[in-house]
Amino acid sequence: MRSISNCLLFLVLLQGAASLSVPYNNFFDQVKSGLNKLSVTELKRLLSERGIDFRDCLEKQDLVDRLESSPGNDAAFATAAPDLGLTAEENRLVNTVKRVSPGVAYITSLSRASAGLRSFSLGAESQVPVGTGSGFLWDEQGHVVTNCHVVLATGRLPSAVQVKLQGMAEACEASVVGVEPEKDLAVLKMNCPRNMLPKPLDVGTSNDLQVGQSVTAIGNPFGLDN
Repeated sequence: MRSISNCLLFLVLLQGAASLSVPYNNFFDQVKSGLNKLSVTELKRLLSERGIDFRDCLEKQDLVDRLESSPGNDAAFATAAPDLGLTAEENRLVNTVKRVSPGVAYITSLSRASAGLRSFSLGAESQVPVGTGSGFLWDEQGHVVTNCHVVLATGRLPSAVQVKLQGMAEACEASVVGVEPEKDLAVLKMNCPRNMLPKPLDVGTSNDLQVGQSVTAIGNPFGLDN
């Protein structure tokens, strides 16, 4: 029995040595071949996990080329999450939350206080929160996408809107660019320096979604960073 085990161990070591002798170029040829075998959804997931924008990729080969040309491609299939006792799916979800959280916004709609409330502030005009919700940073210009009901909480445009992203000490004033009540969508524009903004979220496509796919909803409705 020991001799059989030794033979098996020798074969494993021999195969390992043979794999180490594969030329460098052949290794990348194998990686490229493996990428071509992946589905469009799998390619987009790899790109998203690595924070690579693929919105301009129209064909599957475009996705493969984008992944191949990305930095650190040789580690595309060798990246291992730290062993914290989590499952592979839990690790994937944890990494996704960490990656997108900086671009998730906490939004507050404000309305001018009534005359009765103003009397308590010695006549000075004050504003009170009338609606809160989540949104996400769309681009580097500071546009934020949210729900229409967050902005039109009282049925009309608010007197002011504030947006706060992860790590911001103070909320940023924002203006309403447009609303679409039937789609429950609204677009805001943050009025703050661009160097204060994190990387916008990568936006995927919906034309290759399948019924039954998993969906993850990440929001910040209470203004908590975590």
